[in-house]
Amino acid sequence: MTTCPRCDSNETKVLCESPVKGCWIMYSCPVCTFTWRSTEPEAITNPEMYNPRFKVDPSDMGKYQIHPPIAQRRKS
Repeated sequence: MTTCPRCDSNETKVLCESPVKGCWIMYSCPVCTFTWRSTEPEAITNPEMYNPRFKVDPSDMGKYQIHPPIAQRRKS
């Protein structure tokens, strides 16, 4: 299991993998909506090295703006 670099959640999920097997894995955090690839530098992927100015406290998530849903595509 991978820990989210931004909020330290252990709920991360594999979002997708590269079409070329083993090139990269994309992760997503359902707690803070952060996404990252396994090929990012350690300053992005390692929670201990992630810039503290950009860390998010999961208990504060209710204070943040809700992401609007993506509109349905119009039929042409």
